[in-house]
Amino acid sequence: MSPIITHQMQPCPYSCVSTCLAMIVGRPAQEVIEDMHQPYRDGDLTLRQMLERLSVEYTAFFSLDCPPLADQGVYLCTSPSLNIEGGNHQILIEVTDENYFVLDPVQGREDRKYYVARGKGEGIPLAIDLGGFVVDAFISRDHLLARRIGEPLAEAAA
Repeated sequence: MSPIITHQMQPCPYSCVSTCLAMIVGRPAQEVIEDMHQPYRDGDLTLRQMLERLSVEYTAFFSLDCPPLADQGVYLCTSPSLNIEGGNHQILIEVTDENYFVLDPVQGREDRKYYVARGKGEGIPLAIDLGGFVVDAFISRDHLLARRIGEPLAEAAA
């Protein structure tokens, strides 16, 4: 089964959360950034509130639960930043019936390291195998598909 999510590149060093949400809802990253990025950065808007504003049906997780990536859909995950010392980074892991795909919004930014699925770096020095991460939320494949019925998928910002 093919992935549903289309990769988008974050337009600035600190917009990974907004860009991941844009990928989930199939909107251009810049739209989500304009709507939510600054309030999120200022601490006035949580990830939960962002998902709810975007009408995304999700299951939230506590990091103590260490949920397995077993169900088909997309997992919103926090990982250590490869480019901001001591920082965190938001990525998506989409699981299908046959495979999983790591969608890192920093991929494509000049001279920035990015996460890939284990063994998928193909010798690219900036591509780093994903190791540790925490699952923040899960969105089912059915919900992703339902959101896209009748809606054109957003073009990925290049």
